[in-house]
Amino acid sequence: MKRVVVIGGGVAGIAAATALAQAGLTVEIYEKRPLLGGRASSFIERETGERLDVCQHGTMRCCTNLADLLERLGVHDCIRYFDVIEFLDSAGRRSAIAGCGLPAPLHTSLSFLAFRSLGLRDKIAIARGMLAMVRAKPEPGYETLDIGTWFRRQRQTERAIRRFWEPVLVSACNEDLSRISCAHAFKIFRDGFLMHPRAYHFGIPRVPLGTLYTEPTQRFLQRRGGSVHLRAIVERAHLEEGRIAGITLASGRLVTADAFVSALPFDLLLKLLPPEATRGVPYFENLRRIEFSPIIGVHLWFDRPIDCPHAVALLDRPTDWIFNKTLNFDLPPGSGAYLSMVISADRELTARTNREILEQVIADVHAALPQTRSAVLLKSQVLKERKATFSPMPGVESLRPDQRSPIENLYVAGEWTRTGWPSTMESAARSGYLAAERLLEDAGRSERFLAPDLAPQGLARLLDGYRAALRRA
Repeated sequence: MKRVVVIGGGVAGIAAATALAQAGLTVEIYEKRPLLGGRASSFIERETGERLDVCQHGTMRCCTNLADLLERLGVHDCIRYFDVIEFLDSAGRRSAIAGCGLPAPLHTSLSFLAFRSLGLRDKIAIARGMLAMVRAKPEPGYETLDIGTWFRRQRQTERAIRRFWEPVLVSACNEDLSRISCAHAFKIFRDGFLMHPRAYHFGIPRVPLGTLYTEPTQRFLQRRGGSVHLRAIVERAHLEEGRIAGITLASGRLVTADAFVSALPFDLLLKLLPPEATRGVPYFENLRRIEFSPIIGVHLWFDRPIDCPHAVALLDRPTDWIFNKTLNFDLPPGSGAYLSMVISADRELTARTNREILEQVIADVHAALPQTRSAVLLKSQVLKERKATFSPMPGVESLRPDQRSPIENLYVAGEWTRTGWPSTMESAARSGYLAAERLLEDAGRSERFLAPDLAPQGLARLLDGYRAALRRA
């Protein structure tokens, strides 16, 4: 095997392509957009030619495979990590999650005790919930139970749910609590907040997402004999004797290769393949049962500087996050303010007009950042992604496929494949590495690309050992 074609230039496709290129194969990426990054990318604004992120994306230190991919591309230094996560409630009180030097899982306990938006009863309930998450015996039932029901069974207070559990999980999983399985929720808190003292550190790109991925990937593949084809729309795949014989582009060109990696969303993969290749095949039929969840990104430009941290989570409001792009992109001070807002999994708001969404976001920003009330709004952008992520609903794990498809030379990458993670850039990077591993295994080569998770530290090692004993019991 010498030549591989990757269809789709999102994080999953980039991860698969770079791993295979590093293994010595000639790799080509075909991406329909003008920039790489997929749903975690930018678009080119017509008026200015500026690269604007479709929606703000962040990472955490626990996302070891995304970090590995960024290191591979030479751009990990374009991520700025913060050891403080700030929250702002409707009464104007600021709280934070921050480290305090104690061993995991107590490393954020002092900031948690000082969390101004929660009362003592809420904090006791949350501590009890955290302990229950750690002690929960691994069992399939948690994949079919939603975390909202689990919180009620654990007697979590309404304020604890609204001002702690919900902001973290809805942002991380892009879904309502009633539609997030316990397995996914437990994963977020165990890996992100309990097992390692730096795992929760929040990373924000210093550059637009399209810049983070496009040119670095092009250089990486070109140095290894590969290439990236942008604005290249793949219309269909041709099967012969149970194999992909080639793909046809919108231009009419036929592209052939020894193997193909689809890094498309699952609905587009089904459209790419001939109906007779997917009909009645459980691997593909299961994909029809996976649902999407939406996300909204809003950009606002003001005529003056605004006092706002790099990122702040809003409590009690439809708008979930405000990101200060002026700070994040190191733009010149005094040049005004560029703010980016994120609203996760709000299907009702997504159904409204862009004008209605803008009015809601501006009201939230005015309430959270009073300085913006006297500032002049120079420009705005509202962007909806109705199919932003797959929904981590109870039961979805049984539908997520392996990266080795039933079609002999077709491998599948995407954050929706079986990675053990919810729909995140980390899951996408893992899926690309796993697809590369499967492809090479079938070619008679045993290579591993997955980066190890952060090892539990401090008291968390004892807790992890306890869970391992439960798994063996």
